[in-house]
Amino acid sequence: MKVLYLATRLPAPPWRGDQLRAFHHLRLLAPRHDVTCCALVLRPPSADAVATVAGLGVRVQVVPLGVAGALPQLARGLLGDRRPFQLLLYRRRTARAAVDALLVRERFDVVHAQLVRTAAYLPAADGPPLVLDLVDALSANLRRRAARDHTPIGWVAAWEAGRVARAERALITRASETLVVAEAERAALGGGRIRVVPNGVDLERFRFRAARCTGARLLFAGNLGYFPNVDAARWLATDVFPRVRTAMPAAELRLAARLARRAGVTLAADVPDMAAELAAASVAVIPMRAGSGLQNKVLEAMAVGTPVVATPRAVAALDVERGRHLLVAETADEIAGACVALLRDPARGAALADAARTLVEARYGWEASAAGVAASWEAARRTAATGPTRWPVAGE
Repeated sequence: MKVLYLATRLPAPPWRGDQLRAFHHLRLLAPRHDVTCCALVLRPPSADAVATVAGLGVRVQVVPLGVAGALPQLARGLLGDRRPFQLLLYRRRTARAAVDALLVRERFDVVHAQLVRTAAYLPAADGPPLVLDLVDALSANLRRRAARDHTPIGWVAAWEAGRVARAERALITRASETLVVAEAERAALGGGRIRVVPNGVDLERFRFRAARCTGARLLFAGNLGYFPNVDAARWLATDVFPRVRTAMPAAELRLAARLARRAGVTLAADVPDMAAELAAASVAVIPMRAGSGLQNKVLEAMAVGTPVVATPRAVAALDVERGRHLLVAETADEIAGACVALLRDPARGAALADAARTLVEARYGWEASAAGVAASWEAARRTAATGPTRWPVAGE
């Protein structure tokens, strides 16, 4: 099948969740399909990054958008254009012309578009069928941020949430297939014509480590350019970890540089080997209170054999059993208590880790995830050939 893959970040290096998802899907699907990755990027990627994606067997076309061009587009949003800022930020006429030319020249069977941001570049109604990978319910993510972020950015998030919700509904109606990472995200978007394709974990890279860490090291790892991770890291360092230290003064916490001045907190920034970092921890703590989608950091910790303590928000997208695969806690006292319990009872942590790895192997390999994407491509092409299928509408 000939596929055009539209993304607003080149999938390499796969630092963010959308990049990681795209990277592994392309890695597994490019050998079996003719894929062109069109990266609509604000800043040109490095030659090494382009070569990495091309090395997957993908033809790469980079369309630079430029940061300066975003200003007039965002101004439109302030002056009455009701489209989301997410969309306007990436909208350029010259880039649209480049994508249109690519569509005419290559005659793709399917267009796969990742995130709401690509909405300005979708094929015309009489063009190839569209598979839209929303990944998660961005409107719900923004609403959660607005509830916790009391800065001007939080106010903008509240405003943007309504715009994004309208765009999500329109895009789902437009697409032949829509994908998200979890049933919770599907429900947040109203259910109906949405396929759940979970993320996975690289089981070779994140190999199970039978030897357990014997210290008292807690680890939180995440991109601190993302508000839900910043909120979680700050809460962990300021509210949760002091409670752990009261019970276990030798405990240490690894996370971000700007929080590293607190007693017992050390730096874990720009980690070259996250699998090794996770394996060196006694407990992986994932105290997410905001955000949406599937937390890859949970899967990675489970894969390497590090016991996990997480909030309900962090595991909402995962098919896990509390108390069997990991511990789930919600308040600062509960999270600290769960961490101390595992630090004092390594055998219990080992049992959780063994069960977690078994679950990851059975349910969360990237191969199964890529197969779900391939099935959506085939379904979209079949729909285009036979006519649209009527999907049930939420509430009917």
